[in-house]
Amino acid sequence: MKRHPLADEEKENIVLSLLRQVGSVHDNIGFVESIPSELTPIPLFNSFQSHISTINSQLISISFHEINYFIGQSKKQILRNVSGGFSPGMNAILGPSGCGKSSLLDILADRKDKNGLSGRILVSGKPRSETFKYSIGYVVQEDIISGTLSVRENLMFAANVRLQRSKTPDERITIVNKIIQDLGLERCADTRIGTNFIRGVSGGEKRRVCIGMELVLSPNILFLDEPTSGLDASTAETVMKCLHKLSREGCTIIFSIHQPRYSIFKLFDTILLLSAGHTIYLGPSNDILSYFASHGFKCEDHDNPADFALDVIIQCNNRSSTVLQSSYLQSLLYSNNESLISNDDNIFHEIVSRSRTDELYYVCIRTFQNTIRDPAMAASQIIVATLLALLTGLVFNQIQATVEKGVQNRLGAIFFIIVNQIYSTTTALEPLLQERALFIHENVSGYYRVSTFFIAKLICDLLPMRLVPSIIYSIITYFMSGFQISIDRFFIYFLTIFMSTVFGSAICFFVASFVPIFVVSLIIVVFIFVLMMVFSGFLIDLNSIFSFLRWIQWFSAFRYATNLLTINEFRNLTFCLSNNTQICPITGEEILKQRDITYTNNWDIWKNLLALSIMIIMFLSIAFIQLIRMKKMHTYIFIFILLLSNGLLYGYNIDHGLKYKRDINTILSRIASIEENDDIETSINYVNQQQHEDEDEDETNNPSGYHIISNK
Repeated sequence: MKRHPLADEEKENIVLSLLRQVGSVHDNIGFVESIPSELTPIPLFNSFQSHISTINSQLISISFHEINYFIGQSKKQILRNVSGGFSPGMNAILGPSGCGKSSLLDILADRKDKNGLSGRILVSGKPRSETFKYSIGYVVQEDIISGTLSVRENLMFAANVRLQRSKTPDERITIVNKIIQDLGLERCADTRIGTNFIRGVSGGEKRRVCIGMELVLSPNILFLDEPTSGLDASTAETVMKCLHKLSREGCTIIFSIHQPRYSIFKLFDTILLLSAGHTIYLGPSNDILSYFASHGFKCEDHDNPADFALDVIIQCNNRSSTVLQSSYLQSLLYSNNESLISNDDNIFHEIVSRSRTDELYYVCIRTFQNTIRDPAMAASQIIVATLLALLTGLVFNQIQATVEKGVQNRLGAIFFIIVNQIYSTTTALEPLLQERALFIHENVSGYYRVSTFFIAKLICDLLPMRLVPSIIYSIITYFMSGFQISIDRFFIYFLTIFMSTVFGSAICFFVASFVPIFVVSLIIVVFIFVLMMVFSGFLIDLNSIFSFLRWIQWFSAFRYATNLLTINEFRNLTFCLSNNTQICPITGEEILKQRDITYTNNWDIWKNLLALSIMIIMFLSIAFIQLIRMKKMHTYIFIFILLLSNGLLYGYNIDHGLKYKRDINTILSRIASIEENDDIETSINYVNQQQHEDEDEDETNNPSGYHIISNK
């Protein structure tokens, strides 16, 4: 359909004719203070309210008044005096990219930091309480869900941790079954969601499961951020029809959407159109064409109204469009909506706090299921531990107690075993980072407390995943290497290996809680390990190091672990000459003294174990504190991490002779996205998406197949 573009002067005349009263003009932007509308005031509640009132007597509305939102130290304004209201039904927030759709959605759902935010938000005419965000449903743009569980198991988990204790197991099962039926998930109810190793449900089914997990509370208000993003046209329509069906039961559904097709657009009841943070239109979807037509913008036949509205905004992206951004006729409509909301007597029901023990029980069950069902976390750990143990046993096979070889080989075996075990824990880093987004989403949504997640992770993931491989590795290496055979020595040997792997996992947990990017976090973990390894006392005499650096030895877990195994093996051991077993000139205690390892009694063994335990507790405690603070990360910290990761990648490719140079505009655009989104989870997803695009471009420009390193 051909549309004749308007000249700039014609656009300006049309737009300026819309304005009856302009309060002020600054930098070619007109700000409207009070403009009477030529349209009939639009009631807040939709036309089908009388129909759904018989279904749900509690029709909850939400209103927002003079919302202004600034971010960053530069105080960039994202939303400008946005006012309006949403009632039960399908309420869509439309607009071009960067117009503030997601920011407004997060503000209404109480998911934005209060810094830089002004205005009032009322729920049924009353201010939101502190627990409001735990009583609503919020579906994020990314499908954040446990991939190792089935559809039914994920829904049951949400029901178990979010519903009140008064709900019996049978009632919870009934609720889950109804959600499965309402969302059309019967066919895949017992199918796993899917991971990189497990084939699961389709994208549309996965999106509906995410919606279902928010519906277990039967929320009066459901928020969705880009519910059709990443879905094909048919799947997107299926998802939106499910939401439309829910809205007819009295649910207030509010969602941001970018460019819906007409079959989806006609499902909308109310539309809020934004441009550069300004309100362009708020009213029934059926009236949007007549609204624009009355002001000189006519939609041609068979044109999609959503595309038409966005085209009007994008086409007029000049001096006249800055006036259009402020030309929304709001005064009568706003006052009418506000009066209806203020007189709303419906009560917003909030959740009651749940039992901590029940919460911990269900989170532990899911964590354990995720652990044993993930081949990369379970089977591979055992296989790798077995192979490494056999390799260690073959290399250091039956070490003799001789002066010439026995001392050196034993010290080498001890150092290799500790280094091997601690470095092998870096495999825990990527699963922790992958689970980071899931934790943030579920914690913000009120699924469970931070302490619940942390304890469940320790009990059902970290400890079991280190215990079984440590047992296998200890049994194989201890007897193949020919260490002194006794029950107490083997117990200390196993305990040291187990504590070393737990320490390595604690470091990974500690770094993952601060750094969300895999490449950077891996480098930091390796750097910490290398630093501790250098100050273990095995590679260099600690007394020969500069005095101002010697204090680092007290923070070296490698030192405590190697001291433990050295004392355990060398105490009460004598080393004889290889050609004469009767001449044994060196004792194990002398070797310990030469290496500055104190041993006078058994306390010297346990104090090293105590020091190792203190370091584990210290790093886990810091990680726990950071988990509490992890919902938000300061922008400058994330920018530093992002620039560091790009610098490391750039240096890596120079070393390998690749002509690889990242465009600085790409980095700046990522930083701009972080400042606009403000939410660290959204920023990470954006960076990952951009890096995937960079990888695709590298592959196109690099037919040889030599791939650039990425955060995957």
